[in-house]
Amino acid sequence: MKNIILKRISLSNFKGIKSLVLNFENISNIFAANGVGKTTIFDAFTWLLFGKDSQDRKDFDIKPLDESGNPIQKIENEVEALLVCNGEEINLKRIQREKWVKKRGFAEPEFTGNETIYFWNEVPLNAKEFNSKISELVDEGLFKLLSNPLAFNNLKWQDRRKVLVDFVGNIEVDYAGNGLSHIVELTRTKNIDELKREATQKIKNTKTELDQIPTRIDEVEKSKPVAPDFASLETVLKEKETQLSAIENQISDSSEKNRAYLQQKTDLQNVIFDLKNRKSTIEWEVSNQATAATKKDTSKLDNLKHQHSTKKFELSSAESYLKQLENNLDAEQKRLTTVSDQMAEMRARWGEINQEQLSFNENDFHCPACKRAFESGDIEQKKADALANFNADKRSRLQWTTEQGQSLKAEVEQIEKTIETQKGSIQKQTEYIGKIKSEIISLQSAIEMEENLANSSDSKTFDQVYSELLVSNQELNSISIVISNKESELNSIVPVSNDELNTQKSQIQSEIKSINDQLGIKIQIAAADNRIQELKQNEKKLAETLLQYERQQFDIEKYIKLGIEALDSSVNSKFKLVKFKLFDTQINGGEVECCDALIDGVPFHSANTASKVNAGIDIINTLAEYYKVTAPIFIDNRESVTNLIESGSQLISLIVSPADKTFRIEA
Repeated sequence: MKNIILKRISLSNFKGIKSLVLNFENISNIFAANGVGKTTIFDAFTWLLFGKDSQDRKDFDIKPLDESGNPIQKIENEVEALLVCNGEEINLKRIQREKWVKKRGFAEPEFTGNETIYFWNEVPLNAKEFNSKISELVDEGLFKLLSNPLAFNNLKWQDRRKVLVDFVGNIEVDYAGNGLSHIVELTRTKNIDELKREATQKIKNTKTELDQIPTRIDEVEKSKPVAPDFASLETVLKEKETQLSAIENQISDSSEKNRAYLQQKTDLQNVIFDLKNRKSTIEWEVSNQATAATKKDTSKLDNLKHQHSTKKFELSSAESYLKQLENNLDAEQKRLTTVSDQMAEMRARWGEINQEQLSFNENDFHCPACKRAFESGDIEQKKADALANFNADKRSRLQWTTEQGQSLKAEVEQIEKTIETQKGSIQKQTEYIGKIKSEIISLQSAIEMEENLANSSDSKTFDQVYSELLVSNQELNSISIVISNKESELNSIVPVSNDELNTQKSQIQSEIKSINDQLGIKIQIAAADNRIQELKQNEKKLAETLLQYERQQFDIEKYIKLGIEALDSSVNSKFKLVKFKLFDTQINGGEVECCDALIDGVPFHSANTASKVNAGIDIINTLAEYYKVTAPIFIDNRESVTNLIESGSQLISLIVSPADKTFRIEA
């Protein structure tokens, strides 16, 4: 057990206290009128340890104020305390001082903020080191719970509940002895809240299904059709089926007769087909005979026409060739003109070159830099060199022009020869064409003469001869008569008609279908009855399932109740004065978590001050025992409490005493 005792605290320039030193015993009472600063002592102690006031506020003003209510500057705010922890003395000090810096160019120093200085047994520490040693001494959150009787109940109920459940730890409940082993098994995969919600939802869903079944049964009953006289319908059905069978037999007999008719008709059609083929053969033979009898000798005329056609082709080819020769001649004549012009141009150019003379510019014989004339010997030499170069270039150009002119001359001579040759060819081709035209005229006259001779003959035409041969052919006439007789016989064969029987058959089939449709109502009624039976069986199963779910829900609630009773018993056994309500029963019977402290059945926040303080000390005693640490308990408004319960912690009571204008402490 770690016991922390506050032996002495000294304040300097802290809030409204300029200077104060208090020494404490295990039980100390501090008396002072309102406004003197009793609560400031508790604030100073928590600020020393954690940098916060007793209300857990970090940003609070610790500087004293002047008469105008402004913070007094350029003073240090200091709190120092002597603690005893398990016999070891620990001196703690925290000092806040202002930082004033004189900047260059300014006459007065400027306030730049506050700095805090920490001491542990007179050894200076930085903030991290100081906070670390304080944490080793006592956890900040735990200290608040152990030093203020109201701190625990000022927590949110969830945090209060967690603290209580944590120090109670695992609670052993005899679920198996209460017949809840199956619920324990279910909690291995789901927590008890999930199981409860699941069971509730299953019950709800099952009840919904059960409520719907009577409606479904009623719907099926209403949908059942009215049952006709099934016995009478089945008797009529048998009669109609017998009638249908008799008609189908009659139709079958008629079909046999029609098959014989079709065979006879097919045989006649085959005979007629063969006769018509023979008739066509005879007509073809007669046509050949008529063709042979009316055919004339046209060999001479055909020969003349062939020669005429050949000559016309030769004339066309000859005229095309003549046209080509004329085009070639025209091209060569144009080429001759072009080359002759080029030759005349070369001749004129040669004359121009030949007449060229060299002339000198006297400026060409002066120095380009100083403009001084060259020496006479140099001038003559330069002129001789220039003349030699001019003459050499002139000869070269004259020679090239001469060669070009000679080449063009040779080309002109060659073109002239080609033109003469082409003119001769054109003459010959023109004469040849005239000869062909004369021959064509002669052939045309011969053809016309032969055609006139052929048309003047008195022979019969093909149609005349063909008609005479058809009339005289006895076999052809006989076949025509037979074909006419067979076609008449074919048209006389009439099939047996089943129209009336088919009409009767269709009517009876329609009546049979109508009867079967009415008999089908029996199947619909049976299906509806089966569906009703299924729904009733399902209703029974759902009722059994609902009973199982409700039993499981009851067992889950029993499981929860046993846990609640065990937790209540375990938690409340730790306290002497206060009791905790950890579960609240709702209207529907369900239990929800809560954490409300009760003092003689009265909620903590509704109790009087004395009851709250004693209940708070009772809670502190239990927490101190669980965490194995005690800290000074500051009891504000102690004047409202006549008797305090016993505690193993140091008790520092802050008591309002109007007569004490300064602090008075009693041990």
